[in-house]
Order: sequence, then structure tokens, then C-alpha cells
Amino acid sequence: MNKSDYEQYVKLSSIPLRKIDRSLMPIAIASGCLIDYEGKRIMLAVQHATGDMGDWAAEIRFEPKKGTKLYRLGAMHFLKSLNINDMVTKDVDFSYVSVPSDFVSYFQEIEPNGNIVSETSRVICSQSIDPEPDKTELFGFSGQVMPKRSGQFFLTHHRTYLGLKYLRQEEDYYVFKLPIEHPGHEHFQGCSGAPIIDKKGNTVALVCWGDDRKNLIYGISIKKYKIAIDITYGKLSNST
Repeated sequence: MNKSDYEQYVKLSSIPLRKIDRSLMPIAIASGCLIDYEGKRIMLAVQHATGDMGDWAAEIRFEPKKGTKLYRLGAMHFLKSLNINDMVTKDVDFSYVSVPSDFVSYFQEIEPNGNIVSETSRVICSQSIDPEPDKTELFGFSGQVMPKRSGQFFLTHHRTYLGLKYLRQEEDYYVFKLPIEHPGHEHFQGCSGAPIIDKKGNTVALVCWGDDRKNLIYGISIKKYKIAIDITYGKLSNST
């Protein structure tokens, strides 16, 4: 994948998610990753953002004079782990839910007056979800961030971060180094759940949090919890 194609791929890889209230108005934001896997189209995200049994929706597109069209996801599946030594459970920072096989979300450039300048379908990952990060590769992610309430909706900024280096694994998380000084947590607010992608197009993790003192980004390993998807949707995995 050449540089231009890769940058576009990363830009289009993050699906905007919205927590909605009973009147279907957004009250919180997050990001997701769409994958085609074993005949299913699945939305991946992270538990700390979406795994509270809240009502979530994915943005499809903005429609002039109508507003933003959403697809209602409902409550997403999430996981807990159990330590058999002390019988203590803890949340796993991973969530997922199936969507219709023809579900598509669109990245749009919209003028302040509501005119749509351009529209491109967002990425649906169809490659294996087994890859682990390679220290010789560079990585990137994107998302809508810094939400600001405007009436009944959120105004956001799109950010794409490229050139991350993989450092190490810490339990369930991969640790990446930003190529720039960490700009502050508010610049990533809304990116939780966005896919972290290498320059070959492999999705290896989902954004969880950052360390602004050390310029780090932590992402939950997708490979680690692929077994949950296999079990939920009927395909048992032989991997460990």
C-alpha cells in the first residue's frame, strides 16, 4: 500500500459511534471498527466506552435538511475475565456487535451551511484479525474527537495520527509511541475503539488510552479476544 493509499485507508477506518437517549439524541461519543469475518459484518469497539449496556448507534451519513442518519446498535457485547486463584473478575476493554451485511458508513466533507462537498464510504476490514504488531512497521489511527455540544448534536474534529511505533505488549494491550509530543487527552477524546492499522492494512488493536507524559498510546489486542467473536457467531477457534 503506497503512502497516499495508506493515509486514506487510515482516515476512513474509524466508524463514529454515538450513545443515544430515549429520544435518539446523542449523549456521548466513541469510535468503532467494522470487519467482515466468517460471513458476518461486525462492529468492534472498547468496553470502557460502549460496554455499559447503554444504547449505541453508528453514524451512517449526514442528510441535508434531515440531519444525521444513524443505525441503532443497541447494547454491545462485552467481556469479563476471572482470576481462578482469587475469583476476582475484571472488565475486558473489548466490545462488539453484529450489523447487517450491507451496513456502510460514510466519511463526508460538509460546509458550514450543510452542503456536502464529498462523500466516501468508510473502510470495512476483511483481512485476518490474527496479525500481531511488527516492530519494523509504522501504525496509524483516526477518529472524530473533541466533541462540543451544539443544540441536540455534537460538533467534532477529525484527526488522523500516523507514524506510531510499536514498543511492547503489556498484558492485553499493545503499547505504541507517538511520533509527536502527546497533544493532550482532549485531542483523543472520541477515538476510543478506533482501529490501529499497520502500513500493510492489518488491524492489530483498538485505541484505549494514552500516556501524555511518555507520548504513548495503548491499544487492546484484537487477536487476544477473537475467540469471543468466534464463540458468539458460531465458529470455534483452534488458536490459543
